[in-house]
Amino acid sequence: MAALLAGHGLAAWLAQIGRDLTGDAVDIRVANLGQGMTVSAPVAIHPEQVRHNHYQQPDLKWILTAKNGSAPDGVAVLDYEDERKHNTAYYDRLKAMRKDGINLRNLPQDERNALEQQAPHDYWPAAAIINQMSAINACNKAVERWAACKLVYPELVAIIWTMASGQPGAIDLAMDQWEALAKQHSLEKNPLLSATQVVNPEQGKGANRAKADALTIGGQENFWLLEYFKYGGLFRGALPRTVQGRKDRKTYVLVPAAGGIELEWHKKAFATFQKEFWASSAIKMDIMVSLRYTALMLTDWEGAQRSTGRRRHPSDYVEGFTVASYKDLGSAVAVMNVSMIGLPDWVEWPKKSDEAQQITQSVEDHQRIIGALDESKSEEERLLRDYRDFLTSRDPALRAFFAFTTGYAGHVIRQLSKRQRVRRLTLDHLKVIIMANESARPKKLTPIIENPGFKNIASAIRQATVQQQFYKTERNDNTYDVRYGLADELQRHARDSREFLRALSEFLTDYSKENARVMERAKGKGYRKRIPISTEDIAQLTELIDAYDAQTVANMLIAFGYARDVRAEEPSEQRAGENTSTTDEQDEQGNTSDEGPF
Repeated sequence: MAALLAGHGLAAWLAQIGRDLTGDAVDIRVANLGQGMTVSAPVAIHPEQVRHNHYQQPDLKWILTAKNGSAPDGVAVLDYEDERKHNTAYYDRLKAMRKDGINLRNLPQDERNALEQQAPHDYWPAAAIINQMSAINACNKAVERWAACKLVYPELVAIIWTMASGQPGAIDLAMDQWEALAKQHSLEKNPLLSATQVVNPEQGKGANRAKADALTIGGQENFWLLEYFKYGGLFRGALPRTVQGRKDRKTYVLVPAAGGIELEWHKKAFATFQKEFWASSAIKMDIMVSLRYTALMLTDWEGAQRSTGRRRHPSDYVEGFTVASYKDLGSAVAVMNVSMIGLPDWVEWPKKSDEAQQITQSVEDHQRIIGALDESKSEEERLLRDYRDFLTSRDPALRAFFAFTTGYAGHVIRQLSKRQRVRRLTLDHLKVIIMANESARPKKLTPIIENPGFKNIASAIRQATVQQQFYKTERNDNTYDVRYGLADELQRHARDSREFLRALSEFLTDYSKENARVMERAKGKGYRKRIPISTEDIAQLTELIDAYDAQTVANMLIAFGYARDVRAEEPSEQRAGENTSTTDEQDEQGNTSDEGPF
């Protein structure tokens, strides 16, 4: 994660150098090589070209608080207290408008634009986490050291080139060059700066000695220039957020793919995403950062495609986000985990604009499903964990996804029984996800999806569960019984093929008897019919179990049986769900005057 931050910060600086040397914008590209980051330009740039008049002011601002006194000369200042007052005024105005019954979405566009201008600045989340994690002194020292190098700027650029060369021992060599330069020009000779965990979450106190001859509690230190660029990357490529309802924190850092992304496109897209990505609960926020960034890329798919060339998936452009999770311990904040959340690999990159709109709609449907889940409830937290595992595992067998669909089946029934609207996955959603992983499977799942017997039995499950539950609660229609717990029952017996066939046969027998009983009662009068199940359907499903296994067929039946068939005559109310786009109520969730909307 530290390397990612340094890469983002170095890219922004190289773009400025390139503009100064060439007189025009330079197409800087940032890429992830696995073992490190690479920053490149299409034109040759050499440190020998840099003159004193090319000096750039620090890309970072010196953060002024009530505790650290006045700022040194020659640096731009970020007044932390003024920013907090600015944010407080913004949220006070939002509260007043809501109290007066004003819906922000109904405001005229010019008033909305004026209100947005008063929102917290895009640099505020990074500044806030630097302060909250006691890293202001280290950040400010990096700014001061850069500003002190104005008269030796060409020499400083040469040291940066050495540091970023990627050669073995490059950073040690750069530190030696700095010590020689500092001695010659009376600069601060010590090349090291505190390695704070806000930009170095992988480094901790006590157990990072190069030679394991002692266990000490002292903090870590790195080359100050490297730390400077890491702080720059925190403002350029990171999304620090506070976990909703807690004081825990997460920082998301964008990970480019190996093919790289164009810096200018990234700046525009990331600025938009910074405004749209709101704080949420811990697991849900991990999922949403992936889905919402994917939706943003699809919205601007032409710009992204120009930026990075033709590829197959959004993850071929941006791999995802590295996530640092921080636990609030009261008097301190500790790093709990550093992980990776990928972009959904089931999303195919569109070839034309109408395809982009369709895929974007599918991703937004997933956002609404996830957004409606409540992480404070244990059953729904389990669903969120399964979905996050699905995003991160890249498992062709889709074990985590089927764990999610099985659990979500029970969730749908529970919500409908309480007369609460719930959004369901559609058959098209499922087919897209399954087909996206077909090439990576030793045994394709397409024959299951296309099997007529499978389709009919999945329809029977749908009509006996979610559809009948809706008719019962919303229309007081008790023509048929609701088969509660069917998904759990089928999943529980799926470990053994014979037990699974027995459980499924019991359901189909009861289902067919009920169909016959309702038809006999109707005596030719109009009634709501259900799909009949034939012996051929059962025989085809049995063949699928023999060809695959009971667990695979059970997972597929449950997923498709509880999904919505948009092509069938289903009650329109079942399509309703909780909209997870930013609402007036969401604006305040998890926000404090110290965090803004982040």
